[in-house]
Amino acid sequence: MKLTLETVRIKDLQFGSDTCLKNGVLYVNKDDIISIAESEPVFNTLKIDIARPGDSTRIINVVDVIQPRCKVSDGIDWPGVLTEEYDIAGKGVTRIVEGMGIVLCQNNTYWSRKWGSFDMSGPCASINPFAKMPELVIEPLAPEGADFREYREAVRRIGFKTSVLLAKATMGAEPDEVEVLDNETSYPGLPRIAYSYQIYSKQYDTQNYREPMFYGNAVPDILPIVVQPTEILDGAIAHCGGFRCVTTYEIQNHPVILELMRRHGKELNFAGVLVTVTSVEAKHRSLVSKMAANILKETLRADGLIVTKGVGGASTLCVGAIASEAEKLGIKSVPIIQILNGKSNLSVECLISEPNVDSIVCSGTYYHNFKLPPVDLLLGGPEDALYLSGDDGVIGGHKIATGNPAKGEVWSTYMKQVGLMSQVGASFGKAVDY
Repeated sequence: MKLTLETVRIKDLQFGSDTCLKNGVLYVNKDDIISIAESEPVFNTLKIDIARPGDSTRIINVVDVIQPRCKVSDGIDWPGVLTEEYDIAGKGVTRIVEGMGIVLCQNNTYWSRKWGSFDMSGPCASINPFAKMPELVIEPLAPEGADFREYREAVRRIGFKTSVLLAKATMGAEPDEVEVLDNETSYPGLPRIAYSYQIYSKQYDTQNYREPMFYGNAVPDILPIVVQPTEILDGAIAHCGGFRCVTTYEIQNHPVILELMRRHGKELNFAGVLVTVTSVEAKHRSLVSKMAANILKETLRADGLIVTKGVGGASTLCVGAIASEAEKLGIKSVPIIQILNGKSNLSVECLISEPNVDSIVCSGTYYHNFKLPPVDLLLGGPEDALYLSGDDGVIGGHKIATGNPAKGEVWSTYMKQVGLMSQVGASFGKAVDY
């Protein structure tokens, strides 16, 4: 499938009386976003701010970062999420706005340990791509007692509708770059490389919430399915839960998929993408890994494989199992994983023990701790909000039980910092053995 990406690069982001692009500056009318939220009954207030690179600003309660995009031809925006109508993503022309992000914050404290945060200045900002561009920060506030399922899905819809709104505001401008992604032609003599993409399942959900993330559908127990690489880049996968070391922005700019697409026909044949989920039960894991390897061999005819994970420990076991089964069929396999324990060594913490999986890429460690200085401005929560480092707890009613004032000096981890570490390989911190 062929997808054309039209990219417009903006110079700045500012509030204005109209949502439009003028002289390279994208102006946003707050009322346009408020009108989007008015259609969502679970909200009573919407806070909208702009965070700028270098400012003494900390954004907390982050559940997602989104890049403004909209379809120009041959498709609909966020099929299955923003509309009841379905269309297969990944074809036609898509308009992209580069140079800003849309940050979604969530004030409902369900699953609070899965929130993220990041600073626009300080020790982490220099290696955080989100801190290097202006961010439109949206914090939809829900009334007391709002259902968390309705709330988190409504937060997602506001973010995606804003994404489409801002991208459409640039349609009068000529794109700065046009890129065609196409892996339809197979080139004899070049190795066939496939990608196994494990997306989040219901592994850690204690309230049986089925996150509708694949074309707006929940997929907690699916068996491996083949999808087009461009579908992933163009809105087929859209999560709406807490931050789990991957954002929509990273999926839209998926580093593994983009790299393979750009090398297709030059160094390799991009054979395709296989989507799986985390298997919590060993029986399901065994079936999924064997099915995945069989599809990779017989359907995609892969010579090599890259595998990434979805969340934590069980996800790593699944990745290892898929890589091992693929190796048994002669497919050279390389998992990309994160290390869970920052105080151990890589050989112990990788959780992959299959002897035939002998090439592993580590894209960071979850629990590397560091100190962040106080900030002047706090976004994404009230002025007196407490900071959750990733190890802090909650009590009955989902109230924060521990933590330091979020505006002051805080201890944080790589897992907590949105933009530093990514499940799909867009990481800017790494694990090193000394």
